[in-house]
Amino acid sequence: MKSFNNILSKIEQYFIGILLLAIAFILFINVVLRFFGSSLVWSEEVARYAIVWLTFVGSSVCVYKGAHIGVDAIMNVLSEKGKKVLLLITILMSIAFTLLFTYFSFIITKNVFITNQVSSTIKVPMVYVYGSMPIGGILMLLRYTQEFFIKLKGGEGK
Repeated sequence: MKSFNNILSKIEQYFIGILLLAIAFILFINVVLRFFGSSLVWSEEVARYAIVWLTFVGSSVCVYKGAHIGVDAIMNVLSEKGKKVLLLITILMSIAFTLLFTYFSFIITKNVFITNQVSSTIKVPMVYVYGSMPIGGILMLLRYTQEFFIKLKGGEGK
């Protein structure tokens, strides 16, 4: 399981890195072209959709790395057992929210697929853009579930 986790982490991080580089490159080229009186009509739409993918895949990386925002005020006054219980409750609530998010994002993505929506400029089926939501949700569910069992066993996780 640890090797699967490492492989998934590498894939997510490389995907995010490549998207960031692609966004920066496309927008830089567009700025340079505008200086010469021309531009890439599709660049902003591609960048916008890439940022959507970056957000949902990146949320999974944030779960894995423990980088989501949290408030430590309550944790600082609890005993070790209280901290563990509160942490497990928090992870379970996160799993419940992520399950709802993933379920409804599948419904939205299915409706976009059924209606054959396409983007305005590059004419890409919007199901590819909306698909980032259920994929990000599944990745977050996987990460929260891993974290729950790590914490349940008394491990530190990441």
